[in-house]
Amino acid sequence: MGIIKRQTIASSVFSYAGIGVGFITQGLLFPKLLSTDQVGLIGLLLSYSVVLAQFANLGLNGAGGRYFPYFRDPERHHNGYLLLSVLTTFVGVLLCSALLTALRPWVVERNIEKSALFVDYYYWLIPLTLFTVAFNVFDNYAKLLYDTVPGTLYQHFISRLLVLASIVAYGLDWLTFGQFMVCWMGAFLAPAVLMGIRVARKHGLYLRFNSLTVRPDLRRSIMRYAGLSLLTALSSNIILTIDKVMINDASGLDDTGIYTIASYFGTVIGLPALALYKVAGTIIADAWKRNDPAHIADVYERSCLNQLIAGCLVFVGIAANLPNVFQWLPAGYEAGYYVVLWIGLGKLIDMATGLNGTILATSRYYAYDSAFFIGLIFITIGVNAWLIPKYGINGAAMGAAFVTALFNFVRTVFVWVKFGMQPFSWRNGAVLGVGALVWWLAVQYPYGTGTVRVLTDVALRSALITLVFGGLILVLKLSPDLNQTVAGLRKRMNR
Repeated sequence: MGIIKRQTIASSVFSYAGIGVGFITQGLLFPKLLSTDQVGLIGLLLSYSVVLAQFANLGLNGAGGRYFPYFRDPERHHNGYLLLSVLTTFVGVLLCSALLTALRPWVVERNIEKSALFVDYYYWLIPLTLFTVAFNVFDNYAKLLYDTVPGTLYQHFISRLLVLASIVAYGLDWLTFGQFMVCWMGAFLAPAVLMGIRVARKHGLYLRFNSLTVRPDLRRSIMRYAGLSLLTALSSNIILTIDKVMINDASGLDDTGIYTIASYFGTVIGLPALALYKVAGTIIADAWKRNDPAHIADVYERSCLNQLIAGCLVFVGIAANLPNVFQWLPAGYEAGYYVVLWIGLGKLIDMATGLNGTILATSRYYAYDSAFFIGLIFITIGVNAWLIPKYGINGAAMGAAFVTALFNFVRTVFVWVKFGMQPFSWRNGAVLGVGALVWWLAVQYPYGTGTVRVLTDVALRSALITLVFGGLILVLKLSPDLNQTVAGLRKRMNR
């Protein structure tokens, strides 16, 4: 747990620093400086590129989490795993490019009236997918070698700084919108380049064919698992991005833009979990290999509790400050008020259930996780098809929360039944109670108007939430890990 705790804390620091930069960029400047259809374009490009990047890797990143322990051998350059990943991804990118080219006439026909800007930038999906998947390859390799922090720094902080600089330059009329989009694309290239340099310097960029060694039985197992992993990853990302695609199809880029900005505030709640998943997957895979379910159960329980604490703090902070946020945003964005809450609730549920998916995906029952995801695609599409026409963008957010809750319920019960691992205790309920109390206290103070007062209110209200919530968690000793960390810091300060 020491590696998990150290790297999760370090990664969370960069994630939350990135949240701060992202809040300025996407929460404040994008709505002010870009039109809703331009914001919608960016959200739609990202949604498609996430799915395409997962396909381009052909499931090998997912298979690596389970099978890399069988490659691990520093003396033999980990038996050429990096070369295998690069070659597989190269083939995947070629397939994606061919698919995008073949589908362009159909995309033009469906979007030329409501989303003409997307048609103009359609082919940008090819380099965006390439940059995204290149970063994923190097980041995944570093993650498998217990080096997770740089990837978080590059993707969640450096990249967002570059986007912030680009939108500021656009706001100062130093860039046209087309030039801004070039710089925006560069913000995805930079993490890939930096991650490649990191891997080369720290772990070695071993790409020689004579180092690639895969036993026939292992190759068959990897191919079978990679196929299921590809289905799982595609299903997962389709579930996460289908809302924007269906909103664009129903209403066009304007509503997609409003939904993109509103959903951003909700998704930041789940960022600390990404840091945990990066390192925990390898730890759990190694534990399965040495048949150590007790260690897995311990990681599972502690991750659920600590992620719930982090998620509650951010959720309460965002929910309590929403009136301030929507005072800043231009007219029209208030339609996304409840989108923030519903998306945030879904992310909180996902964090509260911890590593259920990681445990299942690295176990002998991994095929069930793929089946759950595939089934969930149809549920997600059905729920969105029912709710979006009735409630618009709020319906999409409600559907996302419902699907997240249903999926995590099924996986949590499955892990409990098959492995006897149940991560919840009275502490989890107490954390929710503390969060509800702090939210109630935070909204008692009246909200002001005017830029200066709004910014001051956000700072003071957020500080109150952090101090009271954190103080109650420590005083009530709801997280042994957090109390231990604070005690360690006190000892260092007293030396």
